[in-house]
Amino acid sequence: MGRRSGILAAIIVVIAAVAALAVWVYGQVTVATTPTGPETITTPGEEAGGPAIPPEATDATIEYVHDGDTLFLTDGRKVRLLGVDTPEIGDNAECYGDEATALLRSLLPEGTSVHVLADTQPLDQYDRSLLLLWLDDATFVNLELIEQGAAEAVVLEPNLLYATEFEAAEDAAQASDLGLWGACR
Repeated sequence: MGRRSGILAAIIVVIAAVAALAVWVYGQVTVATTPTGPETITTPGEEAGGPAIPPEATDATIEYVHDGDTLFLTDGRKVRLLGVDTPEIGDNAECYGDEATALLRSLLPEGTSVHVLADTQPLDQYDRSLLLLWLDDATFVNLELIEQGAAEAVVLEPNLLYATEFEAAEDAAQASDLGLWGACR
């Protein structure tokens, strides 16, 4: 009986080692819940572009980008991007407003498929949908604007998802004089 249990134990160790090697070689799936964001499913490499697309995000399509933080979806929603504030364009134009608008338009050409997620408060006082947006390649659009210096991080309660990430991205862009931080001083 002792020899059999020793062989069984050896087989279990070999199976565990093979499984560990497979996970190491082919990557792993991690399910995590963070205090600043919803539960997400990530695989190695996704962390570089910001948080992965949350499983509860819904699909939408871009109709038109109005400015650096406002756009329209084909389902009729007018959207104000959560967590960001870009310089104004038009009659009240501010430094870097045109560049921020151009960046958002390059990220979200008309007809682009996106994944959207609301936070605690889904609408603002102007009845715009307050949303977080991801591209199909998992680019987190709101965060990308801040990382490139096209937007300031603006975190207003009760919408606190990704607040830590937004503020850290702003600090890094500001320290590197990226976008408006270098052009508008």
